Amino acid sequence: MGSKKIIKTEIMLNKLGKTIAIAKYTIDFEFRRFLPHTIVFLGLVFVGISSSFNFFGMRFQERVFYDISLTLIGIFLLILAISLGISNIAHEIERRIVYTFLSKPISRDEYFVGKFLGTSFFLFFAYLLFSIECFLIVYFYTKKLVLIIFAALGLQLIKSMIILAFCMLLSIFVSSPVNITLTLLFYTFCELSVLYVSTISEGILQKILLYTKLFLPYFDYLNITQGVVFAAGTPINPWYVFFAFIYGICYIIFFLSLCNLIFSKKEL
Repeated sequence: MGSKKIIKTEIMLNKLGKTIAIAKYTIDFEFRRFLPHTIVFLGLVFVGISSSFNFFGMRFQERVFYDISLTLIGIFLLILAISLGISNIAHEIERRIVYTFLSKPISRDEYFVGKFLGTSFFLFFAYLLFSIECFLIVYFYTKKLVLIIFAALGLQLIKSMIILAFCMLLSIFVSSPVNITLTLLFYTFCELSVLYVSTISEGILQKILLYTKLFLPYFDYLNITQGVVFAAGTPINPWYVFFAFIYGICYIIFFLSLCNLIFSKKEL
């Protein structure tokens, strides 16, 4: 029994090592395309814009800063997730680079998960950069340690990773323009409330939309921007944030599992 456990552990470590190797390759590739430099540049632009406007002259303006900043960073993470999702797998399939990896002792699931982790690194890098900037700007002007900013943008990061996984799923079998269109439709539908979906249709179509809505992630659950804006009056429950993270991670795992299942059966 002991030897079997050792063999299983070695196999798992070997698979993990190959996955990390693919992730490192993806990170190196995006570094050569100057993606981190673009993120840093946008971070500097964000600081410049924040410094140009007096958001902190009144308490109301402080809330405006939270609302605008968290919304804009969420949109940027969405755009970054879509741009990374449509270009990575599809680019390597079109240029037959994928055959170089799969000809080696690397399985398709190791390749796909490695690509996801590599691209997610840049989402995390953007999240970290903008979170620290927001936190420091607020502290500079108000002398408040508003740590909830990290949680709010962390949930935006989880949302963008769900979008990334969905976009990579579509990139296996549709073209980039179709991928962008379907991903934006997916994002919009996931943002809609159940109440709104129930009012835009009737009959059998309404039931189909409602069942689809319940099956897909509900992004409003991952949005605590308004909670940050009004945090002084009604502090956010930490358990809500914790379960929202778990909720988002479950959908990431679900879409990655679906990706691996489809990619493993795709003819290249």
